[in-house]
Amino acid sequence: MSITLNPAPETEKEAADNRGARIVRAVLLRQETWLLAVVLLIAVLTTLKNPNFLDPANVTEILRSSVIFFIMGCGAALLVIGGGLDFSVGAVFTISALVGTSLIAQGVWIPIGILAAIAVGALAGIVNHLVVTYWHVPPIIATLGTFFIALGLSALITGGNDVVPLPADFLRLGQGSFLFVPNVIWYALIVGAICWFVLERTRFGVNVRAVGGNRQAAIGNGLKVVRIDLTLYVVAGVTAAIAGMIYSARVGAGQVEAGGAPVTLVVVTSVLIGGVSLLGGLGTITGVAVGAVLLSTIDNALVVAQIPPQFNNIIVGAILIGAVAVDYLRRKQLYKPR
Repeated sequence: MSITLNPAPETEKEAADNRGARIVRAVLLRQETWLLAVVLLIAVLTTLKNPNFLDPANVTEILRSSVIFFIMGCGAALLVIGGGLDFSVGAVFTISALVGTSLIAQGVWIPIGILAAIAVGALAGIVNHLVVTYWHVPPIIATLGTFFIALGLSALITGGNDVVPLPADFLRLGQGSFLFVPNVIWYALIVGAICWFVLERTRFGVNVRAVGGNRQAAIGNGLKVVRIDLTLYVVAGVTAAIAGMIYSARVGAGQVEAGGAPVTLVVVTSVLIGGVSLLGGLGTITGVAVGAVLLSTIDNALVVAQIPPQFNNIIVGAILIGAVAVDYLRRKQLYKPR
């Protein structure tokens, strides 16, 4: 006869210690934690070379310069988590801003001009969705096509000229402050909070992760995948349009040369280094926020430390490659057979 010995029950203290250890491990494994560590390391090294780096005005400038990329990154991140991809956001940023500022410059009521810009962004998202879903064009090709079309239309709309002057009331939206915090940072917090809530606290967010994680299983479980895809492409276009209008209000003009490929690449990079998986299903809005701040910190640190700006591309490229490699290892760990 064999005797089975039951392990001693876990005490409350041991249970609390185990919970604490699990929480610490979870925090350390989050990509945001390591990105924040990189930001702090850059801050320390740059401050040693130039103490002005931690001046409140400079820190505020870092946050302000990351706003555009973060707002666009929120919509792009939701789309990538849902299994999509949008390389047109830089051009949508441009054309939406030009349409909105052109109307405002002609005397149209400012809210109407902003809504017109958002409508252009939403229309671009709808077009991307139709091409991807019903013409079966791969997302990277479809959105690159939309990118070039939008840039061409931008030049036609304005004749290649920037939209100036813009009314002072509109400029205050981008250049003013509230409670000593620049308005643009408040806009980023609002957009980020909304997107975080949708992704982390709603059934729609759960469905987005399900579609991105396993599209066929999501279809088999009855999820309205086409409708989810449409919503995500529209959201990506709308956030690009919002960012375009914020940028125009900040710089005081609707700029033809703003946006384009550089903005698209920075947004995509912010999303990927922020921990959003290119294969879908994984990612957080907080990770995108830290990714955008990291890129702005690198750019600012090179200027403050008087390091040639060419190093910016080298550093960002290395970080991007590392982030994608980490994503592969993370997915391999998550989905390995138990």
